[in-house]
Amino acid sequence: MKHLLHCIVERGLDEPAPEPGTCVVGAQGLAAVVSRVEETSLAPSVSAVLAFERVVEAMHARQAVIPLRYGCLMESESAILRLLEANQREYGALLGRLRGMTEMGIRVLCPARPRSVQGSRLSPGAAYLASLRNRYGSGDSLAPEEAQLADRIAGSLSGDYAEQRREIAPAGQGRLMSLYFLTPKADMERFRDKARQILPPGGTKLLLSGPWPPYNFAATPD
Repeated sequence: MKHLLHCIVERGLDEPAPEPGTCVVGAQGLAAVVSRVEETSLAPSVSAVLAFERVVEAMHARQAVIPLRYGCLMESESAILRLLEANQREYGALLGRLRGMTEMGIRVLCPARPRSVQGSRLSPGAAYLASLRNRYGSGDSLAPEEAQLADRIAGSLSGDYAEQRREIAPAGQGRLMSLYFLTPKADMERFRDKARQILPPGGTKLLLSGPWPPYNFAATPD
């Protein structure tokens, strides 16, 4: 049997109560919430991933967690204890940073930028490459207008989050910008109210999501 790690939590007076099908392995003031699985049962089916995430979300509702992505396996409880002991200081500091916090997300579907007039005079090959640049932009970097929009959204939410992360990816005929905000649980409703009042530019769609376990903040900040 393998041990599938769901999340890492603080171990104190309020001992973390395991969810059905899980157990807690603790050391040095920390604990890992794990489930025992057969390695052959780890195919990432939708139901398996959803069940995994439900455990993380349930723990997150009760206390600070370092959420782990699906598929983190350990050979034994002793290996888990060694992991916790070796990273005690780092995990403790990270849990302190995440205490009382949750993750809110805003997805922004940006339409493809219009082609320039000069594009019509390009050769077929050059025009094709230009269309790819227009669709995908500069890889995983935000274009200037995307960064400006992200700054405007973040500014509208100022005071209701502690940290933010940004990602960009191609989507259909445009680009999908994902904004993640580490938000105090106590300010979650005010964050939602502010986000609903944001008016995106024409042709741009916004989708608010959360609260989520802070997957995008489960590392020391750069």
